[in-house]
Amino acid sequence: MSARPFPFHAVVLALPVLLGACSPFHTEIPPSHVTIPGGNAAEANTGSVDLTHWWTDWHDPLLTQLVEEALAANPELRQARDRVAQARAYTKIAKSTLYPTIGATGDIAGGGMNWRQATPALANSVDPNLGDPATDGHLAGVGIAWEPDVFGRNAATLKASQAMELTAQDMLHGVHMTIAADVATSYLSALGTSQRIALLDRSEQTLESLLAYATARFEAGQTNQADLQSIRAQIEALRGNRPVLVAAYDTFRRRLAILAGRTPDNAPNLSGHDTFTTPAPPRAMLPVTILNNRPDVLLRRHLVEAAAQRLVGAKTELLPRFGLEFFGGDGRLRFDGIPGLSGTGGLVALTSTLPIFTAGRIHAQIAQADSRLDEAVAAYDQTLLNALAEIEDASEQRARLDASADALTTRTQAARNAADMSHGLFEGGQYTLQDVLTARLRLIDAQDELVKTQTARALSTVHLARALGGGWSPSTP
Repeated sequence: MSARPFPFHAVVLALPVLLGACSPFHTEIPPSHVTIPGGNAAEANTGSVDLTHWWTDWHDPLLTQLVEEALAANPELRQARDRVAQARAYTKIAKSTLYPTIGATGDIAGGGMNWRQATPALANSVDPNLGDPATDGHLAGVGIAWEPDVFGRNAATLKASQAMELTAQDMLHGVHMTIAADVATSYLSALGTSQRIALLDRSEQTLESLLAYATARFEAGQTNQADLQSIRAQIEALRGNRPVLVAAYDTFRRRLAILAGRTPDNAPNLSGHDTFTTPAPPRAMLPVTILNNRPDVLLRRHLVEAAAQRLVGAKTELLPRFGLEFFGGDGRLRFDGIPGLSGTGGLVALTSTLPIFTAGRIHAQIAQADSRLDEAVAAYDQTLLNALAEIEDASEQRARLDASADALTTRTQAARNAADMSHGLFEGGQYTLQDVLTARLRLIDAQDELVKTQTARALSTVHLARALGGGWSPSTP
């Protein structure tokens, strides 16, 4: 009785079980040299604070509207989403190398059959060897090509691509966080500038009244020309500062238009919105909780993972590679394999490749991948240090500005009381009009300093929310 032939499809289905990826190389990721502070009991009891939509804590409908419009239409966010889509596509490409590829052909020209779609440039930049088996001849039929991932090279490439996909998502989350903060910064800066313009106009009006009073006294011989020139100089200084403030105000408005994907001439109308109330700073959290919520830290962490997998892939180049190719149909084929088979009908080739002499190329590539892993860990450490410093700086700045705002509020109230008292004394005949106007100018000056500090405190609050990793969530599209 003749032997029964073993079905070809059984070989294809059985080999994945027999030759599952099992890399003999174990890559140790170098440890981080940064010790993350443990935090205090209050921070430990706080847990995680939800800062996904921190701008709603301002209870400003216009601010919320501007942020949401920008997040929906910003071109930078669209680019970041496209990069995520590209990374996901490459992950699918890398995953496809773990499975056989089947293709039909009717080519009569030589020079190679494309067993799968052309590999995108992004894939080649990560792994230029994600090519397809080379063929040559006259083909008509169905072909199957497969390189079993015996030592885990393709699996390492897949894991690296998955880490890079997460990196692309981290970049999207970082852009999302940055856009929200930029909108709030531009909006609050515009409101603060608008308040300062209004105070400048009041100051100019007061100085004009003071100039008229001083002129009358000069004509009566009760003052001198130097007093008049001093008042005129103050008026001209205010007039010179006003265009600068107006230009800054318009710049902030145009920035809001650009962030929302609109042209500068379609800047939002902020008239009637010149006040804001700064919310309390977010509750303290453990440093490790904050760092796990920052896209830049997560991005560097995923880059380390990708570099480690690329090192594994580089090491597998020292090991043999095996391939299986089959062509069913009529034609003539030549496969680059050992042994090679050619002829008509169903053709099979089992290929194997073992690097014997590469002039040190593979070891150099391993050394390069190893140094890139070290570099990735160093970059991760630097990001940790920068993040910790940014968190500390933002927290301290908010606390310092709180104290400064409290002091300036007290000063402003004292100046207001003095202005009210001087007006009463003027009506009682004990103060001159110049005393009243001078007290009013001191009040306006105190109010201007307070507005500048309040605006700086508002911006520091936005900076703090961003430093804490607020403005995005894992579900960010």
